[in-house]
Amino acid sequence: METYITKLKHILPTFFIIAFSTIIGLLLFRWLFVIQFDIIDIKEEVWCLWLPMGLPWIPILIWLRPRLRILTFKKDNDNGRFFFQFLSAGTIIASLLVSQNYLTTASGKLKELSTISDIDKIEKARYYKLKKFSVAPNYGGSFTDFRTSGKYNQDLNFDVYFVTPILKDTSETITDIPKYWYGVKFKEQISNKISTEEKERKYEAFYNECIDKMNKYDFHSLDHFERKPTSDDRQNFLKAIEARTKQTADENFIILEPIQERFEDRNGNKFAWIFGSFGIGLAVFLFALIWPGYSETERKRFLTGKKPKQDDLLDMLNYLVPKGDHFATSIILDLNIIVFLLMIFSGIHIISPNGIELLHWGANRRLETSGGEWWRLFTSMFLHGGIMHLLLNIYGLVIAAIFVEPLLGRKKYFILYILSGLCGSLASIWWYPNTISVGASGAIFGLYGAILGLLLTNAFPKEGKKSIFMMIGIYVGINLLWGLTGGIDNAAHIGGLLSGALIGIILYKLDDGKKNGI
Repeated sequence: METYITKLKHILPTFFIIAFSTIIGLLLFRWLFVIQFDIIDIKEEVWCLWLPMGLPWIPILIWLRPRLRILTFKKDNDNGRFFFQFLSAGTIIASLLVSQNYLTTASGKLKELSTISDIDKIEKARYYKLKKFSVAPNYGGSFTDFRTSGKYNQDLNFDVYFVTPILKDTSETITDIPKYWYGVKFKEQISNKISTEEKERKYEAFYNECIDKMNKYDFHSLDHFERKPTSDDRQNFLKAIEARTKQTADENFIILEPIQERFEDRNGNKFAWIFGSFGIGLAVFLFALIWPGYSETERKRFLTGKKPKQDDLLDMLNYLVPKGDHFATSIILDLNIIVFLLMIFSGIHIISPNGIELLHWGANRRLETSGGEWWRLFTSMFLHGGIMHLLLNIYGLVIAAIFVEPLLGRKKYFILYILSGLCGSLASIWWYPNTISVGASGAIFGLYGAILGLLLTNAFPKEGKKSIFMMIGIYVGINLLWGLTGGIDNAAHIGGLLSGALIGIILYKLDDGKKNGI
């Protein structure tokens, strides 16, 4: 019992400080700079999803992780301590998600309007009750947002957005582009592994079903309207307006989405669940803390400020600093991460950016690339279709780089990486007529191809070739087989793999020839 209390005293205060400062800090920051004074205009998904999901990890890794070193486990590894980091983050994330959602609904004001034009005469609000209005369905427009989802992009999502102008009454005629629009959204999810023809059939059937629903839609069946804030949904509604008007829809357009539930019920039990979710997570954390052992040595080491000999997090961060045998790899990693962060801060979806967004940033597709935009063969190598795509490629790159860069040196390594990536991009547009391709996979498979090719030379010690072949061969084989299930650019993988094997051997032989005086 005494040991358990010692563990609590060492870990729990820091956990509470991190939790409360993160939750209260984000709430206050958003309320002050976004809701109260409208200084920062960032997509609502950032506040309600991405910041709650990512922000807690920073203080946990910096301040809580070192304190968890006092915990010992039967197997001497960091998996047990990572479980407590994950549990801590999960507890704070759950409370943040609920609290941000509560702030959204609780802070939203409701204004009553006599006619739609009154919306510009009163203080801006989140919710509106419109006493009298009419719509012009014949002037409506639509836009469909296609996005993949799932860990391996195994799902394809259709989000269909319909807009129609809101008028004062039936006597009003449309003489200019309307400013106020009624927005309706429909969703559907299908498998991303079926054929392109089957996807098109399913989409056509779903879209026709949506059209049928809109033809029968009761526009006056609602309790109140919600004014769409800066968000992915608002952007897509604006694209629906653009599809109808053939003109760019700017931020002056107002989109109102019907809400069926009563305004008084908008908060539900969210406030109670802020504390409920935190309490459940805390209870699990306290219960789990019973099982690990306790190291007094590590506690004294922490209190005296001594750093451990090995720190996986610092080792990982140091790998991003160009030096030694990973100089070139670090530069490539940094470029990929920086480009991804620029994409996210520009408003690109962090999980599943769509094809239009990726093409805007330089994705590779036969029509654009062969039409003169050959630079896409290069730029697409540094773009990624979501954070999971980026993380998987980082993992694959680091594993391959451990073998290749020390062997070839940074200059030849750069040459191998770039040329393999370009060959992968060329293979992609040669094989696929209309596929949008992004990612470093072609270049990374080039590194693996080089490893397999160099196994035919004396580049690796004879006694270690079998184990290297087994490890790399299995990795490559699994990824190629997975690519056959659909949703993955296997042409780029194969193009990079074959070209990497050839280029790797040539670069190695050139160096080997110089050593032998050839």
